[in-house]
Amino acid sequence: MLEHQTRSLSDPLAVSCLWLGDSSRNEFREARASLDRFGRVVECVRFADALAVLDSPSFAPALIVLAQSYPGQFSTESVDRLRRAAPLARVVGLLGSWCEGEARTGRPWPAAIRIYWHQWPGQGRRELKSLAAGIGSAWSLPGTATEEERLIAGSRPARSRGEGLVAICTRRHEVHDWLAAACRSRGYATVQLRPDRPARIDGARAVLFDASTADDAEMAPLRRLRRDLGSAVPILAMLDFPRVEDGDQALAAGASAILSKPLLLDDLFEHLDRFAGNAS
Repeated sequence: MLEHQTRSLSDPLAVSCLWLGDSSRNEFREARASLDRFGRVVECVRFADALAVLDSPSFAPALIVLAQSYPGQFSTESVDRLRRAAPLARVVGLLGSWCEGEARTGRPWPAAIRIYWHQWPGQGRRELKSLAAGIGSAWSLPGTATEEERLIAGSRPARSRGEGLVAICTRRHEVHDWLAAACRSRGYATVQLRPDRPARIDGARAVLFDASTADDAEMAPLRRLRRDLGSAVPILAMLDFPRVEDGDQALAAGASAILSKPLLLDDLFEHLDRFAGNAS
């Protein structure tokens, strides 16, 4: 059992967390590191240790994060026992690559928040910031809240407008159209780039690069784009349900960050505002 604390426990907005699972897995490292910035974290690998922690009167977590590496790692009965031991805590299922499609083929835990590892940099970061700031958060809703209710609660008006030019690199006109409409609604100007043509553009604050997979055929245009633009312009690569190795290949090809598809516009802007220098 490990314990980390970066904010004072006297801080009423510190987000205390019980982590259960293997944080050494590549797909969970970013999520685990981000929790340390928001409050006290007690980390357990074994279920029995987690129950012992919750039995202590000195620790009442706001969140219980279950880092599930494969379907069925934590049974519904186990989750119910954790919930009974900490009835005020929100249960967040952080799902690894092998858990894709579990909602269709398995038995998802009832009354639990579900987030895939590749969604954490956008959604997880945003929800933790909201909890720490004491403002409305989709994760602060009751455990019985539906996915629709969480989506509504998590959609908040932008506190700032974007500025500058965003280039959208995609072969598909429909993808360009909806990304362009979204970016313009935020205040960004947009221009389309073609993956099969040299990138001749000046003044872009960021590039959205659309791809399906991280195979060599789709990464070759990304490498060429990075060569054309140099190192100063951030490139956000959007991949379909990426695995850890997909993200690594895209980063090696020149991406600055990975966005998973399908995505929420809030996740897109969480990254875009940060990399384009418009974060509030």
